[in-house]
Amino acid sequence: MFGVNENAEVKVIKDGQEWYSKNFKNYTTKKFSVFHKFQLVVDPTGISKNACVPNGIVVGSSWAKAGYYGFHKDDFTMLVHPKDVEYDGHPVI
Repeated sequence: MFGVNENAEVKVIKDGQEWYSKNFKNYTTKKFSVFHKFQLVVDPTGISKNACVPNGIVVGSSWAKAGYYGFHKDDFTMLVHPKDVEYDGHPVI
C-alpha cells in the first residue's frame, strides 16, 4: 500500500485530458491518503507491472523518469513527488 502525505504539493489531471503541463492543476493535499498497488499508474521504481515506468515510450514515462508517482482514483490521476510518498509505511526516498 502507498501513502501520500498531508500537505503534499501534487499535480492532478482529469481522465480524457492530454498530459500537457497546461492541463494539470496544482493542489495541496488536505489529509494523508492511502492507495493500493492497482491504483499506481506512474511508477519510477518498476514495482508495478501495469504502470508507466521510466523506460517506457508513453507520456507517463517522462514523469516516472523525473521520479514522480502517479495514482488513479475517481476519474483523476494525481502525480506526487517521491518525498511525499510512502510504501508500506516507509518513505520511498
